[in-house]
Amino acid sequence: MQLEKIQHTLPKIPELVMQTLITAIDRGDVKVGQELPSERDLAEMLGVGRGSLRECLAILEFLGAIENRGNRKVVIRDADYIQRSISFVRVSNKPNIQEDFGEFRRINEVAIAGLASQRATEEDLAFLENFPEDPGPEDWREDLAALAEAVRMLESDPDDYMNALRFHDALAIASHNMMLAATIHLVNSMIADIRVRFFGRPDYQRRSQESHIAIYEAVRDRDEERAKREMDLHLKIVEDFARKYPDH
Repeated sequence: MQLEKIQHTLPKIPELVMQTLITAIDRGDVKVGQELPSERDLAEMLGVGRGSLRECLAILEFLGAIENRGNRKVVIRDADYIQRSISFVRVSNKPNIQEDFGEFRRINEVAIAGLASQRATEEDLAFLENFPEDPGPEDWREDLAALAEAVRMLESDPDDYMNALRFHDALAIASHNMMLAATIHLVNSMIADIRVRFFGRPDYQRRSQESHIAIYEAVRDRDEERAKREMDLHLKIVEDFARKYPDH
């Protein structure tokens, strides 16, 4: 395996590590399916500290470009996939992303609410009412108990904005569409700070809380049109606050 030693200049070291690894994969010096050297050896080859290397490897693992196999990490995606994934993540750092994010949510989450009202199992519904700490797209439920748990968490700890994120994750899982669940989980994680902007305002928390409950009740009642309508109203709450407090 051939890797170029990194020159310590801008940009930051973890980003330089990323660029070096992507270049090596693109050239074929590191092949898809190949095990990476140990962290110690890889850091020495690149001439960087293990902390910077670990930060880079954690990002690659989050993007699904590498995976753990025993004590080693294996490259499972090519350079083009990694570049596209990084570009997608960087979108979250662009200014004025709120409008695009709102449009994305309207297209996807209204559909998710409709699908969940048709497909949610009793286990999914219970999960939404009282969900675990960090549901992700891998937390599929074979029965339907999963939506009600999220609502209970929202009611028990309304100051934790992560409970709202988890509710939307749980709802996406209840749609039983793996692509929608995985996409919503990733995008919600990337752009969580948009939701934080208004979460400290009691009027926002009250309206948002009532809206989440209305969505849950529509899904529980298997009312597809009402579920979609309640989700659309929920998204309008965020848009209303964005217009009301543009600099908050």
